[in-house]
Amino acid sequence: MNLSKISAVFSAWQSRAEMWLIGPLDSDVRHNMHIDLSAALTASMLSTIITFIPIILRRSGASTQQVAYYFAITTLGLLTSNISLRLMRRWGMKRVAIVCWLVGRGCFLLTAWAFNATSLLVIFTIFWVLEAWPSPAYVQLIQAIYPIEQRGRILAAVRVGFVALILTLTPLAGWLLDHWGYRALLPLAGVSGIVATLIFYKLMNKVPDTLVESSRHAMSARQILQTDKRMLFYLGANFLFGLGALMASPLYAIIQVDQLNLSYTVIGLFGFVQSFFWFLGYLFGGRLLDRIGGLRSLQIVFALNALVMLPYIWATQGWMLLPSFIAAGLVTAGADLAILYTVSSLAGPERVPDYAALNATVSGLRGLLGPFIGSVLVSNGWHYWAVFALSASLTLAGAAALAFITKPQATVLETQ
Repeated sequence: MNLSKISAVFSAWQSRAEMWLIGPLDSDVRHNMHIDLSAALTASMLSTIITFIPIILRRSGASTQQVAYYFAITTLGLLTSNISLRLMRRWGMKRVAIVCWLVGRGCFLLTAWAFNATSLLVIFTIFWVLEAWPSPAYVQLIQAIYPIEQRGRILAAVRVGFVALILTLTPLAGWLLDHWGYRALLPLAGVSGIVATLIFYKLMNKVPDTLVESSRHAMSARQILQTDKRMLFYLGANFLFGLGALMASPLYAIIQVDQLNLSYTVIGLFGFVQSFFWFLGYLFGGRLLDRIGGLRSLQIVFALNALVMLPYIWATQGWMLLPSFIAAGLVTAGADLAILYTVSSLAGPERVPDYAALNATVSGLRGLLGPFIGSVLVSNGWHYWAVFALSASLTLAGAAALAFITKPQATVLETQ
């Protein structure tokens, strides 16, 4: 079979897959989706390696407090996202977003000369701050290039391809870390992120280099909360969910490394399982999201998140953590899709950056507190199982809090 026939077969298969996942699309929307997918596939190496960072730190001699610090800095950029919002209003959305991504992801190249946990944490701090700063621009872009009635399915379809590649890369990354070490693999992640940014820039050129073309002034956090009580309940629920998840986060690597003595290869196999269910979450989550709306989807995600923590209470062998990795894959996909969908729906077309920045700030606050709360509880005599139980209770409370939001359907929210 020659190359032209192979290309024709692949194109036919791709068209059928798109029709099943999304349905018919306008040519411009389909072109945007293909660029988005190309960038996501290129960034898959970066996303794959990031999942190993807590284990890399622990094996590099990081203390419990240092592991907690790492999880805290993953949301530090969200906490300071108002800074990036001001920069974007002054210098333009595209310029600030691209510079942040290029510099932040480029920092991974410096890991080739990092020989201990402290130097790695300095690099990761810069990365996570700059990685999060473009989030208001990203939400604005997604709203501009994808129609609301198909947005959930399009986002899910892009992530299906993204996670499918991560599915194959995760076991390989674990094996390479065991044999080559992180100083060989982390710089490759940086290259992956830089190239993905350059591809994604093609999409950003399709929207104006401002945040919102509107005569209305930006809304403060107080104005949003005073005029939209749904956002108040949403932020409270999201805070409880994230606080519960992040309280337990420093303890995962400690259980995996110190108590169960899992190798990079074994963790890579667990990562394969997590990525597979991550893939399934995106494969079917988009249709569910468009059917029941973002808020009800989030309720399912928040409740399911309790299953991520609970297996760590009784695990005495590595295989007993399998349900946790399955749940983590589904939660990762569901939260990614539903949070973006819900915030853009609550905001309406003119308020997306303001709502996204407020959501990012609250997420950053919980991220800054959560890991250290878990670490402090352990240092004050709490058993690991007690921290995991408290974390699961908080995320279930977040699911319950979403029930206070009336008229949860996305089509209703968008018109309010």
